[in-house]
Amino acid sequence: MEDLKGFSSFFVDGGIMQYIASREEMQQIDSYSIEQLGIPGIVLLERAALAMKEEIAARFARDKLVLIVCEKGNNGGDGLALARMLVQDGYRVDVVEIGEIVKASDSYQIQRNILNRLGIPVLYEIPDRDYDIIIDAIFGVGLTREVRGNHARFIMEMNKMSGYKIALDVPSGVDSSSGYILGTGFHADLTITVGLLKTGLLLYPGAACTGEIVVKDIGFPDLALQHTGPGTHIFGPEDLNMLPKRNAWSNKGSYGKVLLVAGSKGMAGAAILSARAAYKSGCGLVRIFTAEENREIIQSSIPEAILTTYAQDDPPLETVERLKEAIGWASVIGIGPGLGQSDMARTCLVTVLEQARTPLVIDADGINILAELVREKKGRLLYESYGHGLIITPHLLEMSRLADISLRGIKRDLIKTALKMAGPDHIVVLKDARTIVSDGSESIYINVSGNHGMAVAGSGDVLTGIICGFLAGGMKIFDAARLGSYCHGLAGDAAARKEGYYSLMAGDLITFLPE
Repeated sequence: MEDLKGFSSFFVDGGIMQYIASREEMQQIDSYSIEQLGIPGIVLLERAALAMKEEIAARFARDKLVLIVCEKGNNGGDGLALARMLVQDGYRVDVVEIGEIVKASDSYQIQRNILNRLGIPVLYEIPDRDYDIIIDAIFGVGLTREVRGNHARFIMEMNKMSGYKIALDVPSGVDSSSGYILGTGFHADLTITVGLLKTGLLLYPGAACTGEIVVKDIGFPDLALQHTGPGTHIFGPEDLNMLPKRNAWSNKGSYGKVLLVAGSKGMAGAAILSARAAYKSGCGLVRIFTAEENREIIQSSIPEAILTTYAQDDPPLETVERLKEAIGWASVIGIGPGLGQSDMARTCLVTVLEQARTPLVIDADGINILAELVREKKGRLLYESYGHGLIITPHLLEMSRLADISLRGIKRDLIKTALKMAGPDHIVVLKDARTIVSDGSESIYINVSGNHGMAVAGSGDVLTGIICGFLAGGMKIFDAARLGSYCHGLAGDAAARKEGYYSLMAGDLITFLPE
């Protein structure tokens, strides 16, 4: 898989990794392999170091000058073993030990003794040399505290150096579960991680420290993985097989009816983008319930859509009856894109929550109105009791309003926030540079497709349409939310390759969705 700047690539000895582990899960896999299955820890360390050495040897000639900076834990042990192997291969290697930890781990001490016997010196400060490769073996997956003092000084010094930077397992300073930067983070060009991909390598801001990610198998037994059962996962191209199947003997009614309650006066674009995306995602019929002022532009922009409108001066009861009829027609409903937050918009959302008996996607202004509703007992009951399949697609600020959690708290742990707000019939699609999709269980989806060019108006409206289109085709709500996020990002990646990041627009996502 080609590594393109701005695009994430993940290698697992040639294949795409599907399941990923948190800090706790990785530690459980490690300890189960050692304590329950009897695999000596030093064996796993040697295999890790050998896998790392092979990756480096495949990329760099043996005349390179290498710096390896270690602390006295297990990650440092990997670094010492790697140093020995690189020296044996002919590389020129300087090993630097920070040594702030008083008691070294057993694995580290074993490797330190081997280096002593081989006459490989260990230094305590970084020499003033022009290194070709700088390797971070300071902290591994277990780091939970802020990086300060001498550790921070070494990491900052390494970051300023001009050589190619490699992190072993996890860049030091990155929380391996949440991706949060614990004070100071090492900025790698390449991260060689072992066993399983770690969640913190995918989530920002930690993901900005990883560079290219390579996952190396070091022989953790299947039984250890099954015992821990990591549920967090990403999708790869093979998961496009989940797309709803189409039959030769069918008609437009065979592929569902999407109702989009979208577009207040002057906001027709959001409704158009969602409707086009729904059609491009396989839906048979799309109906837009929108302000009368949007009629002409919607009909000229997407004549394939059925249109039902309301006027600002229409009696509210008349508008509600019109909406009820449209709700009864639909097999899937999406509400929110460009809807505004007027009294009429609020009435529309309440009516949908009360009347709909179909899967429902709430986005954009619909979420902002929902945040107000859940503060009232009736509104909260309407939302919590909706039992026909509900997907909400908030960005971080919208989630902050809905969940009453600070933006800082959400950024600190996206997965925890998504889990808190999700349930079996209430799917959360928490949109960020890495979108998190949760059904409230341990099965967490992290979306790694997409790019920063998609940070543009209308991108979320397209996602709503894609998810609605997949639901209309008969997909289950969790599958539609996950695959919708993945395809949305893939379309963005295809569009960026053609249009570039700066020039990407939301409509381009729809253009490239067929790819």
